[in-house]
Amino acid sequence: MDHLSVPSVTVVIPSYNHAAYIGAALESVAAQSLPAREIVVVDDGSRDGSPEIIRAFAAAHPGVKLSLIEQPNAGAHVALNRAIAGACGADFIAILNSDDLYEPERLERCVTWLGSHPEKAVVCTAYRLIGTDGEPLPADHAKVRRMQRIWADPSRDVAEWLGESNFTKTTSNYVIRADYARAHPFRAYRYAHDYFFASLAVLEGAFGVLPEPLLRYRTHTTNTIKADGRAPVAAELVRLEFDLLRELAPRLAVSGEVRAAAGRYFRRLFDGASDFRADVFLSLAAGLVADHAASLGQRLDALNPTDYPELAAPPRRSEPLPKPCGGLMRLLGLSRAFL
Repeated sequence: MDHLSVPSVTVVIPSYNHAAYIGAALESVAAQSLPAREIVVVDDGSRDGSPEIIRAFAAAHPGVKLSLIEQPNAGAHVALNRAIAGACGADFIAILNSDDLYEPERLERCVTWLGSHPEKAVVCTAYRLIGTDGEPLPADHAKVRRMQRIWADPSRDVAEWLGESNFTKTTSNYVIRADYARAHPFRAYRYAHDYFFASLAVLEGAFGVLPEPLLRYRTHTTNTIKADGRAPVAAELVRLEFDLLRELAPRLAVSGEVRAAAGRYFRRLFDGASDFRADVFLSLAAGLVADHAASLGQRLDALNPTDYPELAAPPRRSEPLPKPCGGLMRLLGLSRAFL
């Protein structure tokens, strides 16, 4: 590839207490076949000497432009947004968490893919799972088997796929057009800021998949989502889906294409996404409907095929909805009434 003809990429790295891994993460960026224009690291209040390792890397690689920003601990989404804000002048922004690794051709392959898909703003790839020591997890490992099941058909509809599982796995898996990244900052979630970002991009039609294993995702006991138990994750996912509906409400009201994508996403989400509690979501939705019964009634009375042509479409007999979804699908186009 002629690098002079290729748009530039800044790699942003949120770093927190990963002294054991950050050096290898930085080396994987330095080894890219398409050199990064710059690396922007935001250290989120590490207490384990991570900043010293980052500064040592910069001293040992004078040809790599590296900016280190240090801040008191504020959370991954704050560190990511600050890093993206500091990535000035790049055409693309690639995220790498401080415990993960890029394959040598990741940036080149992702930038090339986005160049040939101008309608997309974000691309993710397949990935390999590695352990604490950086070695690949064995093929018979339960996590590897689950990943293989999730990625069995990467050509499938991405809205349905993401509704079933967060197949993207991590923010490390996103290469983003810079203008889109700045217009879509990461939200204040502890566990699922990556999932909200991906869900919104998918439902906007801006998300693409390159099914090549170009990322190494490190799994270890200090992964945030493992440390706190299941209940906080499940509660955050319920909140996330309400936030997603609120964000999409104006487009759901006017775009049949967005409604169709949201329908596919929520059908799969309700049909068994492992950490999403549909029963809790519906209980809260019912309460909101009750609180806004008059406004909702007016909207229901005004329903017509001019605004919602799908009302006149034939039923989906080949793929019946799970029972809990019927009510949700009727609510999707009306979400502004109670959000």
